[in-house]
Amino acid sequence: MRNIPKIKVKKSINTEIDLFFKFLHHSYYPQNRLKIFQSFPELESLLKKQKNKSEEKTIIQKFIKKFYKEHNKVIKKIISDSKQTLKEKSYIILKELAKSMDYKWPKNHPDYTAMPTILPFSPFNDNTFYFSILGQIKEKKDNNVFFIAAHEISHFIFFDILKKMEQKINKSLSNDLKNYFQETLTAILLNRNPLCDILNLHNYKGNPEIRDLQIKKPDNIIISFNEFINEQYETIKIKNKKSFQYFLKEILIILLPINKELSKKRAIWNKYGNQLFKKSAVLRRYQSPIKIK
Repeated sequence: MRNIPKIKVKKSINTEIDLFFKFLHHSYYPQNRLKIFQSFPELESLLKKQKNKSEEKTIIQKFIKKFYKEHNKVIKKIISDSKQTLKEKSYIILKELAKSMDYKWPKNHPDYTAMPTILPFSPFNDNTFYFSILGQIKEKKDNNVFFIAAHEISHFIFFDILKKMEQKINKSLSNDLKNYFQETLTAILLNRNPLCDILNLHNYKGNPEIRDLQIKKPDNIIISFNEFINEQYETIKIKNKKSFQYFLKEILIILLPINKELSKKRAIWNKYGNQLFKKSAVLRRYQSPIKIK
């Protein structure tokens, strides 16, 4: 397979500072502020003591630089190991993702950038994904850059294909629909051979927000959103041997009419995040199935 880009690891403290500031005030992902403060209670204390908002970025900057200095040795080791892992295994990840999504990179496609972050989650932007190293620093967890690369680059490919499809059908999809669909699709793809064997995944359920999303099919059978999309992939892409783009088109025909329902679910998730699982009444509302035709 030609034109498979490389994945280059790049570290930037200034980018890290901007990321922290962004996700402490992100309107679409408000729960990330709580995640950051749960991981760094000392940062929350420092920000509570600030005299005015103009000091916030300076406080964040000093905190992050101090953290990197205190953990300099282990961070260097993590980055070095990540570079080696991606050098050895990135080709096979991208090759298998491309196969499962019938995708070809254009000749002028830039390399992907992998940037370490001490955020307790791994965001992405354009052709850059940020892989959290916090678990490795604090809890001595295994290096997970290989898995994060597969997860995030599946999103990049999905959005590239989807952008072209939106232009063809002349319809714009809501961010909520895209978010649920991309996360579910990634879980489905990474659970399939050979990717699940390469990544050593066993029944990967995807990000928490998709695990309790339920669908009621036309025959009134209730299944998870993951199971529903997987059934469609299995039937359209595997059994009927249609292209990935055809599969996406068929799924969008089904999902577009429930766009508003998905947005209602997303509003609940954005408000409660993982705290949703501690609130039984709200969780039942979130689990209430969305009926499709």
